[in-house]
Amino acid sequence: MTTFASFMPRRTLLATLIAGFAATASAAPGDVVISQLYAHSNNAGGQWSHDFVELFNRSSSPVNLDGMSLQYQSAAGTAWGSVTRLPAVELKPGQYFLMVGRTGTQSNAMPVGTGDVTSTSFDMAAGGGKVALSGIATQMPAGEGTNLIDLVGFGSANRAEGAPAPAPSTVNSIQRAALGCQDTDNNRDDFAASPVTGPRSMGSAIQACGGPVVQPIVLTCPTAVQVAQGSASSTLLSAIDGDGIVNSASIIGGARPGISLVDFAAAGAVGGRAQAQLVIADTLAAGSYPVQVQFGNVAGDAETCSINVNVAGELRIPAIQGSGAASPYVGTVQSTQGVITAKIGSGFFIQDAAGDGDPSTSDGLYVFGAPTDASIGELVRVTGTIVEYRPTGANRTYTEFSNVTGVQRLGTGPAVTPTNIVLPNADLASVEGMLVRFTSPLTVNGNRNVGDRGELILANGRRENPTNRFPLGSPEALALYQEHQANQIVLDDGIFVAPAVIPYLAEDGTVRVGDTVTDLTGVIDYGALGGGGAGFKLQPTMAPTFARTNERTPAPTVPAGVKVGSANVLNFFTTFTDGRDAWGRTGQGCTIGNSTSAGNCRGADNTAEFIRQRDKIVKSLAALDADVVGLMEIQNNRDIAVGYLVEQLNAATAPGKYAVVPQPVALGTDAIRVAMIYKPSVVSLVGGALSDGNAVNNRAPMAQTFMASNGGGKFSVVVNHLKSKGGCSGAGAGDTDPGNGAGCWDRTRTAQAQRLTSYFIPQVIAAAGDPDVLVIGDLNAYAFESPINHLTGVAGMVNLLERFVRPNAMPYSYVFDGLSGYLDHALASSSLAAQVVGAAEWHSNADEPETIDYNLNDTVQDPYRNNAYRASDHDPLVVSLNLTPAFSDVTASVSVDIGGFAINRITGKYSGKVTVTNTSATVLTGPLHFVMQGLPSGVTLDNSSGMRGGAPYLTLPQASVAPGATVTFTTTFTNSAKRSITYTPQLVSGAL
Repeated sequence: MTTFASFMPRRTLLATLIAGFAATASAAPGDVVISQLYAHSNNAGGQWSHDFVELFNRSSSPVNLDGMSLQYQSAAGTAWGSVTRLPAVELKPGQYFLMVGRTGTQSNAMPVGTGDVTSTSFDMAAGGGKVALSGIATQMPAGEGTNLIDLVGFGSANRAEGAPAPAPSTVNSIQRAALGCQDTDNNRDDFAASPVTGPRSMGSAIQACGGPVVQPIVLTCPTAVQVAQGSASSTLLSAIDGDGIVNSASIIGGARPGISLVDFAAAGAVGGRAQAQLVIADTLAAGSYPVQVQFGNVAGDAETCSINVNVAGELRIPAIQGSGAASPYVGTVQSTQGVITAKIGSGFFIQDAAGDGDPSTSDGLYVFGAPTDASIGELVRVTGTIVEYRPTGANRTYTEFSNVTGVQRLGTGPAVTPTNIVLPNADLASVEGMLVRFTSPLTVNGNRNVGDRGELILANGRRENPTNRFPLGSPEALALYQEHQANQIVLDDGIFVAPAVIPYLAEDGTVRVGDTVTDLTGVIDYGALGGGGAGFKLQPTMAPTFARTNERTPAPTVPAGVKVGSANVLNFFTTFTDGRDAWGRTGQGCTIGNSTSAGNCRGADNTAEFIRQRDKIVKSLAALDADVVGLMEIQNNRDIAVGYLVEQLNAATAPGKYAVVPQPVALGTDAIRVAMIYKPSVVSLVGGALSDGNAVNNRAPMAQTFMASNGGGKFSVVVNHLKSKGGCSGAGAGDTDPGNGAGCWDRTRTAQAQRLTSYFIPQVIAAAGDPDVLVIGDLNAYAFESPINHLTGVAGMVNLLERFVRPNAMPYSYVFDGLSGYLDHALASSSLAAQVVGAAEWHSNADEPETIDYNLNDTVQDPYRNNAYRASDHDPLVVSLNLTPAFSDVTASVSVDIGGFAINRITGKYSGKVTVTNTSATVLTGPLHFVMQGLPSGVTLDNSSGMRGGAPYLTLPQASVAPGATVTFTTTFTNSAKRSITYTPQLVSGAL
C-alpha cells in the first residue's frame, strides 16, 4: 500500500468564526423541511426546465429519507396524489435534497440539473397547491395524522401551516427563510417568492443552522476510468477539506499490478487541494477492476471514493447484445466494430454487417452521447461502457454503448442489408439497433404526438380497443390486448427534440389514423413515448411513403327522418383562461362549485384561440345539420355559452335555424355541462327540460321531449357525459384503474348508468307520457364495458351503433394510445328502436392529429386550417328517426252531416249540430278530433279543444265509435263579420 502523510493542527480560528455566522433556528433532531419549490416550468415564459421541490435537513443530526415521500394536492383538493417515494439516502445536517418534477415546455428554459430523485408525474399547479413531506411511501389518507412531516400550502391553497405561502411565478420560486433554517409553522411567514436559488441538491454546499460544523473532506474522483486493452492511462484525483489539511492518500481496496497511485501532493493550507494520479498500465488485462482510494487529513478523518477501472477488450456486436434480456457484459468497458447505419441526436447506430447468424442476438447497437464526424456507411471502432438503458415507464431495458472514450474511423464499411420483418412481432428485441425493412404496409393507429415529438403509432391494420368488441374482463378481450402488444411500432422522425417542421403531414395538413405507409425502412430504437411509457421505435433511414387510405369524408347521409346528433365540443368556453371573454371583457372567471376564477376555465386561452375554436365547431355542426343536437363539454355558465354558439351557427347558416333548449334546474357541479339545441322548424318542445342533480352526477344528465312538426310523434332525448376514465386521484374501491381497459371510475360510471335507468329515464317517460327515449352522449365507456352492459343488458336499450355501423365497419369515435373505439353512444328504448332507420358516425375528429386543432404555440409550426376537421377529439354521430305518427286521418271512414246554424240574439253566437257516422267495418279508436279546415277569417270556434296546423279542432267525448254508430255534438262560433260559416271537416285519431 502506498501512503503519503504530513501533519498540521485540525482547526483554525478563521474556520470557527465562519461557522459561527451560520443561520440559527430551533429544530428538533431529524427536522427535515421543504425549503424551496418551483411550479411554472409548463407555463408560457417559465424560466426553468422542470418543476422541482427542494428539501433541507435543518437539524443537528443526520436523517435517512428511507420510507418517506413527497406528495401533492391541488389548491382546493382533499386527496393526495403524485406520490414520489424518496430513496434511502442520509441527509447530513445542513444538507439539501432535490426532487425534479414535471418537464417544462419552454425551449430556452434554464436547466434545473440532475436531481437526487426524478418524478416527471409530479405536476404542480402554478396558481396554488399543497406539497407535503410524508413519513410513509404510499398515498396519505385525507386525515394524515402523524404521517405528515411538513406541509407547504401556496397561492390559493385551502390549507397550509398557518396561512399559505405566496405563489411562485415563471421567474420566482418560493423559498424558506434563512436558507431553509426558519420554521415557525406559518407558511406565509416562513416563505418568500424570489428568483430561484440553486436549485440545491445533495451535492450543494452544506448550510448549517446551528453552531460550528465539521466540514467533510470533499473528493473529486471519477466513478469509472475506461481504457482500451494495451493502452496506458492516468486520472487525476483530488481532495479538499474546508477546515483542515488533506495530507494522505492511498489505495485501500482493489490494489493489483498495473494499477497504482503516484505523484501525491498534500494540500498546502486549510482548504487547499491535495491530489494524486491513478495510473493504469498498458499490461492490465481486459476486465473490470473496482478500486477504493482513501484521502485523509491531519486530524485522522478520512473519505473514500470508489473507482471502477474498466479495461476494454474487443467483442462483436452480437456477443455484446447476447440472447438474454440484458447484455452479459453490462457494466463493463468493451470495444467493438460496426458500420454506421444512422446518426440520431448525439449518437449513432452501428451494425455488424455479417452478423452471427443467430436470430436471437441483435447485430446492431446504439452508441449514446458520442458525436462523430464519421458518415453513414463508415466502419468504426467504438470503446465505451455497455449499459442497459431503461426509459421512464419502461418494463424492459435497451442495450447501448455509453461513456464512450473513443470512436476510431476505419474507412468505408461493407454494405448493411436491411433485415425484412413484419408485424405482429413479439420479439423486436432481437433486432434492436438493427437496420430493418417492414415488408407489408403498416397503418397509422395514433398521431397525437406527431406535432410535439414527431411520432406516429403504426401497426398491421387498425387496432380496436379490446373492450370495444368484447366484454370487459373476458378472455377474448385479454387475448386481443395481448395481440395488440406485439402489433406496434412507433415511427419517430430521427431527432430527439420537438421538430421544427412537423413531419409526415400531407398537403392538406394532416396525416390521419387509418392512412398507410409502405416499405418502411430504418433502425429499431427503444425509448420514452409521447403520452407516457416506452416502446420500440423506428428511426427512418429513408423517407416514409404514406398513402391516404382513410380519406376525409363529408358529414354522413342517413335515411330521411328527424335527425338527432351528438357532438362533444371539447371545452367550448366563452370565458378564457386569460380572464377575458367572448365579448372582450376582462377579469372574468369560470365556476366550479363555489370557486370562480380564470384558473377554472378550460378550452381557449385567449380571444385568438377562441375564434379558431368557434369557427371549427360552427363548421362541424353546420355540416352535421341535425335537427336536434346534444352537446357535451360546453361551459357551465347557464345558457350563455350555448346561446352564443347558436347565434354563431345561425349566422353561418340561416337566421333562426337553431334555438337553445332552455336549461333545466340542475346543471351539475363541474365547469362543463351538457346542453341541447334544435331546429324549431322541424321539432317543437313538449314541456321543459329535465335534469338529475343527484350527487353521483357531477355533470347532470339533461332530457327534453320533442314533437315532430310534420305530424310525427313525440320522442325524448337524454344527453349524458359520464365520469372520465382519467384523473384517478381520490378514486376508491372499484374506481381505481384495474388495468383491464376500464380505466378509473368504472364503479362511478356504472352507478350513473344505473341511476339513469332506475330514476331519470322513468321520470322522463312519465313527464312525456311517451316511452320513446334516445340516450346519447359521451359515456366514457367503450361498447362492452360495465355502464354500457347495464344499459343494453339489464335495461334492454338497443345499441344503435352496433346495429347500424358494426355490420359494415369498426365503430369508433375516439383514438387513445393507438387504439380505436367509441365512447360516444346512441341507445334507444325498445319502443323507439323500431322507429330508427339509420345511425352513423362522422370521422372528422378522432382520426386527425391533435396538432391541427385551434391551440396556438403548442408546436413550432401552426398547421391550423379553418374547416370542420379536428373541431374536437371525439367524432360526432347522427341518428335518423322515422317516427310513428302520433295520429291518423280517419275521415274516409265516416260520413259527416253538418246541420244549419242558429243565432242567439242575446249573445250573438252561432251554433249548429254535427253528426259523424262510422261507415267502416272497424271500430274507430280515440281520442278522436273533429278538425275544421278553412274557416273564414273572422269566424272563431268558441268551444275549440285546440289548434292543429292553424285549424281549430274539437275533441269528441267518445273514446271509440263502433261500426254504424253515430256521434252528435254542438259547435259554437263567434261570427262578428257576419260571414257564411263554411269549413272542410276532417276526423283525426290519436294524440295531437
